[in-house]
Amino acid sequence: MSLKVMPFRGGRLPTLDARVAVMLADQRFFGLVHRLAGGFLAIQDIAPRLASQFSSQQRYLISHATLAAYFLRLRSGQFGLTRRDFVDLALAHGLSSRNTAAAFFAEALQYGIIQPVRPGSGRGGPAEPSAITLWGVGEWYKLHLAVIDGLDGGDRATRLQADGAALLADLQPAAAERFLANALIRTPPAAYRIFAAVDEGGNLMDRLIAGVDIAIAQDEDQALTDVTSVSALARPFNVSRTHTGRILAAAIEIGTIGWSGLPGRSRLWLSRAFRDDYARVQATKLAIIDEAFREVTEAPTLAMANASVAAGGMADGFASPPG
Repeated sequence: MSLKVMPFRGGRLPTLDARVAVMLADQRFFGLVHRLAGGFLAIQDIAPRLASQFSSQQRYLISHATLAAYFLRLRSGQFGLTRRDFVDLALAHGLSSRNTAAAFFAEALQYGIIQPVRPGSGRGGPAEPSAITLWGVGEWYKLHLAVIDGLDGGDRATRLQADGAALLADLQPAAAERFLANALIRTPPAAYRIFAAVDEGGNLMDRLIAGVDIAIAQDEDQALTDVTSVSALARPFNVSRTHTGRILAAAIEIGTIGWSGLPGRSRLWLSRAFRDDYARVQATKLAIIDEAFREVTEAPTLAMANASVAAGGMADGFASPPG
């Protein structure tokens, strides 16, 4: 099952690399990225199980691929994806083994990330994103759009909030196709990849970035964070000190982070290379999302308006946290 989106029909955009370069050259950008990391952590506080689904590179890409397939199917009145669909998507995009994808599907069901389309249909029937998942995905896109707005004074985040799930259902597949095709997103730089390759690594990385004092970070080769112990870093994400320490040790070994004094008893610092890698990945995501947003708003399908109502009022599914 491949993801297909409409070609962009608006005015000609600069290349993705050119737009990324412009963002990285903007002196405001690291401050906006710092805010983005804080926004990720805020979603994690409200929906930790959901945030875990996006906290490693593999889970992140599988989640985007399957969400896109779900939204695209809704356009033709098909509801949900089966476990077999989920596995086939992961294999088609080269994201995991069959067993890993099946286990991921089962875990998502167990923790309410997805739910059966028909209650009582069991694990073999089609499943759809739960209300908390739709809310979280909407918030994730709004965070990114707000950063782009902060650079050019646009109103993308406001428009997504106003249009609800109808716009999200077009935006998400358009962005996901680009994520899955982008070399940097699929294979991020070494400093970033150490965290992205493991469970909860993305959350840990966001916490480190959010802990930097942005008032002085841009002038420092080794920017201090407010993290002073492995345990304190691990605790909010319900991961072990051993797991977290192993990730930090790998990053310390290549010189991208380090302790300012005694290990585990002083503040961690982040190298300029680490911060640059994080910023480049975020800039690439932002450029992709902006391109996708322009595509679907210049030539919108918005076929989800009726489909969302048929699916049970999903049009307001991410306006506020469920429950």
